[in-house]
Amino acid sequence: MKKLLLLTLFWLPVLAQPLPEALKKAQEAPAVLNAKLEVETRAKDLARTLEDPLRTPLSELQARQALSLAEARLRRALAQAESEIASAYAQALEASLQVRLAEKALAVAELALKATEIRVKGGGATSLDLLEAQNRVLEAKKNLEAARRGESAARASLENLVGPWKPEPVELPPLPEEGLVERLIQEHADLLQLRQSLELLRFQRGLLDESFAARKDIEALEDQIKTLEVSLGNLERSLRVGLKARYDQLLPLLEGAKAAEKAFQAAKERYAAEEKRFKAGITSQLGLWQQELALLQAELSLAQARHAYLKAYYGLLASR
Repeated sequence: MKKLLLLTLFWLPVLAQPLPEALKKAQEAPAVLNAKLEVETRAKDLARTLEDPLRTPLSELQARQALSLAEARLRRALAQAESEIASAYAQALEASLQVRLAEKALAVAELALKATEIRVKGGGATSLDLLEAQNRVLEAKKNLEAARRGESAARASLENLVGPWKPEPVELPPLPEEGLVERLIQEHADLLQLRQSLELLRFQRGLLDESFAARKDIEALEDQIKTLEVSLGNLERSLRVGLKARYDQLLPLLEGAKAAEKAFQAAKERYAAEEKRFKAGITSQLGLWQQELALLQAELSLAQARHAYLKAYYGLLASR
C-alpha cells in the first residue's frame, strides 16, 4: 500500500507555475546557501573587529574588504543559480512542445499511410509509395520516442533545481538599459578582488616610511602595485568587451522573438481558415492535421526564439 501511495503521489499532476516563482528557488541553491554563510561569517568578523579597541586601520580595511567580496560572490551565486533555473525551465518547456509536435507528426504519418493503402488498393499509388509511407511512420515513431526521452531528461533537470514543477509559457523581461554593462563591471567579483588587492597594497605602501624601510622593499611593493594596476586594467577591458558583446546580442534576439510571434499568429490564422474549410467539406482530415502540424512547428519556433533571448538575458546577469 505504501508503494502504491507513493506511485499515486508521484503521478499526481503538477500545477503549472510561472518562471518568477521558479526563480525564487535560486535562494535554496547550495552555492547560494554557502555564499550566504560566508557573508554572515564575514559580517561577524567585521563586527568583532570594530568592537576591538586595539584594532588597526589595516585590520579594519581587511575585514571590510572580506565582507564586501563575500557579498559580491553571493550576488554572483544567486545570479548564476537564476540563470541555470531559467535555462532548465526553458528547456523543459521546449521539450514538452517537441513531444506534442512529434505526436501530431506521427498521427499525420499514420493517416497518410492509411490514405496510401487505400490508393494502392484502388491503383492510384505504387508499392514504393506505400513503402515510403510506412517508413515515414517508423521515423515518426522514433522521433516521438526520442522526444519523450528528451522531455523526461529536461523535466528531471528542472526538478533537480526547483523540485516538481510544470513550466508554463514565460513573459520576457524588457531589454535592460545599456548602463547594465557598467554596473556588472563594478559588481564583478573578480574585478573587486583585484581592486581590493590593489587598495591593500597602496595602503601598505602608505605605511612605509623611507626613513625606516629599505628602499628595495619600497620599490618591490611599488612594482607589485604597478603590475596589479596593469592586470586590473587588462581584465576590466576584457570583461567590458565581452559583456558589451553579450548585451548587443539581446536586441536582435528580442526582435527575433517578435518576428516568431508574428509567424505564429499567421500560422494560427491559417489553421483557423483550414478548420473552416474542413467543416465545410472542402479539405480533408489529413489536410487539417497537416496545418495543425505547421501550427505546432510555429509554436515551437516561437518558444525557441523567446527562450534564446531569455537565456541570453539571465546569462548576462550572471556574468558578474
